[in-house]
Parts: sequence; C-alpha cells; structure tokens
Amino acid sequence: MSEDILKDKALLLKSAIKSEIDGFTFYDLLSRRTENADAKRRLENLRNDEARHRATLMDIYKKVVGGEIGALPEEGVGPLQKAFADGKLKKFNSEIEYINLAIDAELEAVKFYKEGADVIEDKGFKKIMIEMAEEEHGHYEILMAEREALSGNYFWFSSDGTSPMED
Repeated sequence: MSEDILKDKALLLKSAIKSEIDGFTFYDLLSRRTENADAKRRLENLRNDEARHRATLMDIYKKVVGGEIGALPEEGVGPLQKAFADGKLKKFNSEIEYINLAIDAELEAVKFYKEGADVIEDKGFKKIMIEMAEEEHGHYEILMAEREALSGNYFWFSSDGTSPMED
C-alpha cells in the first residue's frame, strides 16, 4: 500500500469505502448463491457488517474531510475485484476458493486499517481505524472456521471432553 494513500485522509477513506462496497457485493452475491441456511446466514451477517462499515466510513469522511465524497477509486484495498466479471460473481471450482479469496480480502483489510491507524494522528479517527481492523480480523476468524468446517476438520469443535492442547 502506498504511503500517499495513508497520508491523504480523503484517499484513505475513499479506498476503504470502495473496499467495503466490494465486500458487501461479494458477500451479498455469495449469500444468494448458497443453499445452505447456516452459510447463508453467516454470509448475510458479513454482508451487513460491510454495509455498516461503509456507513461509518462515510460519516467519518464528512466529519474529517468535509464535503461530498465524490468518485471512489476503481479498486478497493483487497483482492475482491478479481471475483467479479461484468457485475457478477465469477464461477470458481469450489466453495473453498471463494472462502480463500474472502480470507485474503479480510487480511488485506486488517493490514490496511492497522497501517492507517499507525499514520493517522487524530485520536478519534485512529480509534475507529483500530476498531475496523479488529472487526475485519473477526471476519477472518469466521471465514477460517468455515474453511475448516468445509475441509472436514471438525477436530477443534469436538465435544468429547479432551483437548489436543492438554495431551
């Protein structure tokens, strides 16, 4: 990520807003595609978080930068752009590929918000960037658990009373 983006509050916020829009679109399209009710609910929750993040960032923009937000960058922070073609979700070979892409995107978002928090001097703005990084990290953890479940690795969720860490 370019230092210019981090030092320019308007560009930083616009890039973050674009990323949250991409995340919303990704999770929305994916939730419509799944037939599993539990997966659908989790994807819709992730989608709704992205919408809430976008609204928060837009409010910050108006308070910190002022004026109209205007045009957003063509690409956001994360790798989600490669998931879209002509406004539709590309067809991947497996659910794991979608989850891996989402995991990569959430990690990029965490990095972006942490780096932004490191550069920003305004304590209120810095606090919000840290909170955003923490929420994106929570998304990463949800997606990692989903990937493990899809891979058939239920070991961590077993309830036999023993723990691999205690052996």
